[in-house]
Amino acid sequence: MQELWRGNANAWECDELGHMNVRFYIAKAMQAVGTLSDLAGMRHAFRSDAIATLITRELQVRYLAECHAGVPLVIHGGVTQIGEDSVELALIMEHTVKERPAASFLIQLDHCDPRSGKPFNWSDRLREGLEALRIERPAEVTARTLTASKPRSDISLKLADKLGMAVTGRGRFGPEDADIFGRMRAESAIGKTSDSVIHFKDGFPEEWSAHGDGAGLELGGALLEARIIYRRLPLPGDGYLMRSGLIGANENVRSLVHWMLDPVTGQPLWSIEGVACMMDLKARRLFKTPPERLAELRAKVIEGLSV
Repeated sequence: MQELWRGNANAWECDELGHMNVRFYIAKAMQAVGTLSDLAGMRHAFRSDAIATLITRELQVRYLAECHAGVPLVIHGGVTQIGEDSVELALIMEHTVKERPAASFLIQLDHCDPRSGKPFNWSDRLREGLEALRIERPAEVTARTLTASKPRSDISLKLADKLGMAVTGRGRFGPEDADIFGRMRAESAIGKTSDSVIHFKDGFPEEWSAHGDGAGLELGGALLEARIIYRRLPLPGDGYLMRSGLIGANENVRSLVHWMLDPVTGQPLWSIEGVACMMDLKARRLFKTPPERLAELRAKVIEGLSV
């Protein structure tokens, strides 16, 4: 595996739970994607004058260890699959000093025209460059609890209403959410979701109650793994509407699905399946859900919900 990024977790990247927020893991992974594109022969793929670029279509991330402010990190990775106009990359983020994985990423990208976003085939030269970066898929990228269902084609605001998915987020995309080509950056999907998920009281009633009581958080919802399906990359000025539902729960984890929709057309922007736990914020370890709370969660599960 090639070294693709080296840096640290900044204090301003850490959230109310005391560790690096989920979006910044992906932001650093996308920097690693840029380095890999250089190594493959796609120099300038992420510059404004690029003649070809890579657009993320699906991303699977596993959060394996907390990253606190200042901790040194490094990302290694390589190519696991090559299609006619697409590529799959596997990346591992490690705690540099402890030499233990902090996160893993499995990313599917299309080789695209930067302006239209339409995929086109690899040249022989670029295919050879990608082949030189081939690796076996690391065990760390294998999902533990995520479903492997085919992305659904019927996501809509109308269906979200029919299924009874909760309204959990609403807002706009700004210039800070866009890449060099003006489209939403890959990490903004998990970022907007993270900004809104506290409103999902059916999924995280412990946090909802704590905010109501004003007693401060003793438990916090921590994402363990997620699968993001990118359907349309919005532009600055566009709006979004987030709808959420539970798909399963046990004493250790709860599985949930978020649909991010265009509030005007009702069509999907992206969808996320996440697996989260409740973390004891003092002990910094998983908190097992007691039986009475588990029964409450299971009563809220929406059958047939998926990404």
